[in-house]
Amino acid sequence: MKVVFLLTAHAADDERVRHHQIPSLRSRGAEVTVVASRAGLDPDASDIVCEAQPMRARQVRHIAALLEPLHPDVIVGDTPMALRSALLYRRQQKVNCRILYDITEWYPSKKNVRNLSAIAKFFKGVAMIGLNVWTNFFTDGFIFGETYKAHPFRRLFPRRPFVFTSYYPDLQFINRQVPRVLNNDLRLFYSGSLTEEKGFFRVLEVAKMVAARHPELSVLLKVLSSDTISSAIKTPSNLRVEVSPYVPFQQFCQIAAEHDLFLDLRSTDVENQRCLPIKLFYFMAMARPVIYSDLKAIRQGCPEIMQFGHLVDPYKISKVADCVDRYLCDEDLYQKHCVAARQFAERKYNWKAIEADFVRFILQNEAAVIPEGGNNNQYE
Repeated sequence: MKVVFLLTAHAADDERVRHHQIPSLRSRGAEVTVVASRAGLDPDASDIVCEAQPMRARQVRHIAALLEPLHPDVIVGDTPMALRSALLYRRQQKVNCRILYDITEWYPSKKNVRNLSAIAKFFKGVAMIGLNVWTNFFTDGFIFGETYKAHPFRRLFPRRPFVFTSYYPDLQFINRQVPRVLNNDLRLFYSGSLTEEKGFFRVLEVAKMVAARHPELSVLLKVLSSDTISSAIKTPSNLRVEVSPYVPFQQFCQIAAEHDLFLDLRSTDVENQRCLPIKLFYFMAMARPVIYSDLKAIRQGCPEIMQFGHLVDPYKISKVADCVDRYLCDEDLYQKHCVAARQFAERKYNWKAIEADFVRFILQNEAAVIPEGGNNNQYE
């Protein structure tokens, strides 16, 4: 069977597709190709058709043409734009290929209407919602990464086949290191945009407060981001902020695992409340505690999080710094949370726990449907 991942929002080396979904399908004999507009960071990525985005008016036709020599039996699209291209290909070629929507992003999202007036946001939002709904009248199934993003599609298309495959990592990629004793230094880690909405400046303030409270402690805040930080930012003498560009997936796993504590203090707006952070599960597998904004999606998708970390009000910097202090003052608590994080990853939150359902859904059209109200924690 030939499977094509059609990515118009994600890069061709997206970790969920490249290192989890594709190897699982290939191990079952499927022939898999990625068609994407961006190659990403991984120089070793293979079997990819990377094309620069053409003019927007021609994009759907252009992408549909790229599918013609591939003759896919299944097309997995990541946006309505990708789905429209797949539908055009199916109609033009008169072939019976299945088209699936892999839903990991809100559409429309706040980033789609940023910097628009209130009226413009309303009309663009309505138009994008209408396009999304209309497109999915003609698709064949859904792949959901998280529960909240599944709700509207489950209500609009209650009989449509679907499967839940969350953002759990394959543990073979995780560079697990023995937790250090936090006596002389502390290594904090943040990955993401250097913006207020993503919470970077709150993370920075927490690091500054912890360093000020513990002048005898050497504190490092390691940041992976495509953005840069102003050299004029003042920090305590015992705090070092190190910003590096994003790196390929496996290198990310190596770098992150060298740190002691992971922070993510994104804003608690309506959209963020219903978005499950992908890196949470990777940090868990690295056997490290996490401090995250208290989001509904996290409480729903990982209800055990308080056993290996903290959910906090991201706007109360002092309270967040108190959570870091608890680990510095209580070594037993730190080690206990490290052990618990890895245990949950091994027992429940790993790719192997959901791999078979994903492969069966793609290759055999058998959805791992979980009854409403049933025990579906394995998938969320």
